[in-house]
Formats: sequence, structure tokens, C-alpha cells
Amino acid sequence: MIKSFVTTYQGFEDVVALELKEFKASNIKKGTGIVTFDLNEAIDLCKITYKAQSINRAVLLLNKFKVDKTIKLSVKNFVDSKLANLKEWCLDSFKIDTKRCGEHEFNSIELSSEISKVLIQKFKEENNHEIHAEFGNPKLIFYLYIFDDKGYFGIDFSGIDLAKRQYKIFNHPEALKGITGYYLIRESGYSKEKILIDPFMGSGVIPIEAAIFASDFPVQYYDKDKLNFTRYPFFKPFESSFFDHIDKKIEKSKQNIYGYDCQLRFLNATQKNSKLAGIDKSIKLSKIDVEWLDTKFEKESVDIIVSDPPRYGKLKDLPNLKKTYTELFYQANYVLNKKGKVVLLAREEVIISECAKMHKFKLDKKNIIFQGKEKFFVLSFVRVK
Repeated sequence: MIKSFVTTYQGFEDVVALELKEFKASNIKKGTGIVTFDLNEAIDLCKITYKAQSINRAVLLLNKFKVDKTIKLSVKNFVDSKLANLKEWCLDSFKIDTKRCGEHEFNSIELSSEISKVLIQKFKEENNHEIHAEFGNPKLIFYLYIFDDKGYFGIDFSGIDLAKRQYKIFNHPEALKGITGYYLIRESGYSKEKILIDPFMGSGVIPIEAAIFASDFPVQYYDKDKLNFTRYPFFKPFESSFFDHIDKKIEKSKQNIYGYDCQLRFLNATQKNSKLAGIDKSIKLSKIDVEWLDTKFEKESVDIIVSDPPRYGKLKDLPNLKKTYTELFYQANYVLNKKGKVVLLAREEVIISECAKMHKFKLDKKNIIFQGKEKFFVLSFVRVK
């Protein structure tokens, strides 16, 4: 049994926990921007690193310690904590990547430097092995996550930001991050046998993430060589078959996922992005306005609408926004089945909820998430019974 943790955006922890259960993780515990868990062996963490859609980093947990406001006490707590045996990780060079959230009398670089000294000494005393810090191309990367007074330290299996998507080349001005698109589809309860529509797809993040999920397509399929775990000694026995074993399970059939936008440039962008993502054959895309949804689907034939509708701003006046939201729920009332759901990303909830009420939808659930430092509401609407 190995202990691990993943990091994510604040507010995404429930969806991360859901995804980890699907990877057979146990003892799952949610923090702020972090989820800890247990796995049977290290290769299971490699699978999470390669496939998970909801995370930023995947780390083999070595220890947890209390972080003080001062660097001296924080380092002492690190030294006093029970650090896992590092013998099997006796490589020549290392570095520490750090993410720190909260008020402390030190910065990330200062703390990383002091902990590096501790590690060098520990390797020498316990394993009679000399290692050195290197920032260029180290053989081992540690990851330190700090949130207020909690510190989590371990071996980074990712080495890159797993939330970044290589397919996001042709963008919408208000484009979502891939991890946010995935959050929305999981919050909607989507599964591959259901029909899902995004009527404001922009550059296609939501339908693409839905297709990646439904097709069991590894998120890091095109970035295999960038993943840290491929360089670690324990991975060598698995090297020849690991990726092939996972990749052969990709579902190549067309899914019931539909993306629409009223602008041709965004249809073109989504078509190009979906091809870059490797799932262009799995989704159906068209240029139509939201008011034409009822011409595309039979009455009560759709399961879920998931979207990031237009937001209030310099180029979007309030009357037109209300008209758009009202039309969305008018169409939803026609195409959604009795148990259908509308899940929307929004900056505010009042106007959208008022438009929903006009067409017999009620707010069933509201979550707050952060895309980086930006705060959003995730609003889930169901029919009024």
C-alpha cells in the first residue's frame, strides 16, 4: 500500500474524489486544493497521472508536516515528521517544486532551499549516498504543497501541469480550462450512454472533455515522454507494455455528444481542437443558434445540457443576455427528458435562475469553484415537479 496525493483547483475536490474512486483508490481524504489517498502500488499512481482529467499534479506522498509561519519552525517540523524511506530513490540529482498558499514569513524558494539541505543530509546519513540539487534536468523531482499550516511532501510523478491541455490551440476569448470542462460534465452526472448538448461550445472544451471521458482516452496521450514517472527506475519493468495496455482500451465509436455555436469561427476552432485531442470522430458539431435546438432533437429526447453560456461584460448587454438565457431554458423545456438536467458555469446566479423559473426549472444545486483565482458558480437546474 502506498500513500499519494493529487492537487487540483479549489472547489474541485469532490469531483477528484469521484474520479479517484474509479481508479480504485482507497482512504480518500479531501483538503483544500488537495486530495490524499492510498493505492496498492506505485504503478497505479502512474495510471492516474496518465489518465486523470481533474488534477494538476500526482505525487507519491512521503510525509505530512505542520507548517509554521516561520521557516525555522517549519523546517524543524519537516525534520521531526516521519519521512518515508528514500533508499529506492537514490538518484544523483533532484529539485523541489513548491506551491504555497497562505500567509508565511518566508517564500517558496526559501523553504525549498532549506528542505533540500535536509534531504542531502538524510541521503548521506541513511544511504551513504551523495545527491545534489539541480534545477536544469534533475533525475528526481520532489513536490511540496502548502496550504496555510499543512504541508505535503512527496515524489512528483507528473513533472508537468496535468490540467493543461495540448489540444487548446484555437481558443475562445472566455475559454474554459480543460479541468473545468471536466468538472462540469461530472457534476452533471454524465455517462456515455446519455445524450449531452453544449449549445454555447466556444472552442469546444466541454464536448471535448466529455468525449475524452466517454472514450476512456488518456489525457496525457500526446505527452507520454514528458511524464516524470517514465524516468524512475521502478517503471523500467513496465515500460514496454504500460501505455499499450491502457491505450488499447480507447473507445473509438461515436458518442452522443453534441456541440453547437452560432459563430462559424468557433465551430472551426472546435473542429480543429477536437482533432488535436484525438476525439474528433466521437462528437457531433454544428453551427446553429440556441433557438434552433428543437429542430435538431425530438421532444424530451436529451438527457443533459452542459454549457458555459455568454457572461455579462463589455460586449454583452443585460437585455440580450436575459433573452439568451430565456431561450436556453425554453429549448431545454422542450428537448430535455423528465429527469433531464441543465448545468451551467456562471459569474452570478440571479438572472439565470429567474430565466429558468420562467420555463419551469428550479435551481437544484449550487457549487463554488475557482479556475485559477477566478471565482465561478456551477448551477444545476432540474424541472419543477
